[in-house]
Amino acid sequence: MLLSTIWSAPLLGQNATDAQIEHLQWQLQQQAAELAELRSRLDQREGVFTPTFVADPASCGNSSLQRLPLVADVPSPFTCADSPAPESFYRLNYYADYDHGFVIRPFDAEKFPFEMKFNGWGQFRYHAFSRGVTSWTDNAGITRPVRNRDAFDIERARLMFSGHFIAPQLGYLVLLDGDTDGAHAVDFFYYYLSWKFSDSFELQLGKRKVPGTRQWLMSSRRTRLDDRPMSLDFFRPNLTVGLFGVGKWGETGHYEAMVGNGYFSSNAPNSSSDNELTFAFNNYVDPWGKFGEQIADYEYSEQPLVRLGHSMVYSPQQGIVDGVPLDEADFIRLSDGTRLTETGALAPGVTVNSFNVYLYGMDAAWKYRGWSVDAEVFLRWIQQIEANGPLPRHQLFQHGFYVEGGKFLIPGVLDINARYSQVAGDYGTGREYGAGMNWYPLKTSRVKISLDAVKLENSPLQNTSSDIMVGDTGTLIRSQFQAEF
Repeated sequence: MLLSTIWSAPLLGQNATDAQIEHLQWQLQQQAAELAELRSRLDQREGVFTPTFVADPASCGNSSLQRLPLVADVPSPFTCADSPAPESFYRLNYYADYDHGFVIRPFDAEKFPFEMKFNGWGQFRYHAFSRGVTSWTDNAGITRPVRNRDAFDIERARLMFSGHFIAPQLGYLVLLDGDTDGAHAVDFFYYYLSWKFSDSFELQLGKRKVPGTRQWLMSSRRTRLDDRPMSLDFFRPNLTVGLFGVGKWGETGHYEAMVGNGYFSSNAPNSSSDNELTFAFNNYVDPWGKFGEQIADYEYSEQPLVRLGHSMVYSPQQGIVDGVPLDEADFIRLSDGTRLTETGALAPGVTVNSFNVYLYGMDAAWKYRGWSVDAEVFLRWIQQIEANGPLPRHQLFQHGFYVEGGKFLIPGVLDINARYSQVAGDYGTGREYGAGMNWYPLKTSRVKISLDAVKLENSPLQNTSSDIMVGDTGTLIRSQFQAEF
């Protein structure tokens, strides 16, 4: 037995060694299979994690940022009786960012032609009016009270969605507006589709501003005082539905042309509109370089900048069709504030039922090293006036202007401004004198605190947005907090 044991010991040792080698070989095979699987998964994700290099706006050199798409693993469900399904994942085709508004953009713009930008802004205002008269009498002989006013209100609380879809040329814009004046209801202020043929021409189909007068087309966030000049609001058109052509004019110019439903048919249904169309055109040029969106010199321009422009509108109006009064024609007022379509406005007991409006405006603006001045002149002819009785005249001429200027006492932080505007015509003259200041506490134009004081004389304007009512003679004080994103 002893000899047998001694003889078999080497054989047992050889068997143990063979078993260990086989086990090691099995482990190596398992590891090789695992490595192959991991390599396959990495190869599968290589296309997803391909970096995109973009310019670094914070660098003045040639450096770039590496933008890396993301991948989210999503397990595929299966039962215990099933074999495991291959692991799957979803590619994130879009990313969210901030670029003068929140944006959703694709990593591959050619493969996924969709983009959305989301903006918003609001104005919280306090206004107080101290009357200098107790009443005013219009040209129809109706006397109305002039009241003292004192209130907080929310003005222009707006949300805007814009971008393109299906193709980069096919754009959209939806602007929602709510305020105290509109009973806190949300209104589709702007909404249109557009097709961009080139930088020189874009066709817009929908509802937007009639392109007549300069500061009307400018954003209400960029006014010098808390709101636009009285004379501009008196003469300017409103919004309408129609076709709009927009584009560049030369190297530094811009134009807008329109054919639409009306001069002042913002929310008028077709049942309250006439069968006439309105035509409008507006353009400007910046001969000394790009003027920018601000009329005040917030950017503290190192070189003088000038903008010159003009606008024109032709709008035939019918106040009554087949005995039915139409709301669209109610916007025109005499220079004393009387509605043109009010019975007795031009002659006792007589009501105007049709007329044509011709508006022409010229504008100019200048800014340099914190100083800035802008002005606009308005000429409006109301012709072919027809009524249900004899009239002493069949045409009217109204004119007006505003001039305003200011200076940044602290660049980008504090400025002061002053304004004078006037409306004149055959039935009286209205005036506005104003001064105010704007403070940008966060050193950005996106947050602004404003305070102004306005002296009014015989206001012909009825506009709750600017807190100026027809017949106002007195002092208006407004303060406002404005923020946008």
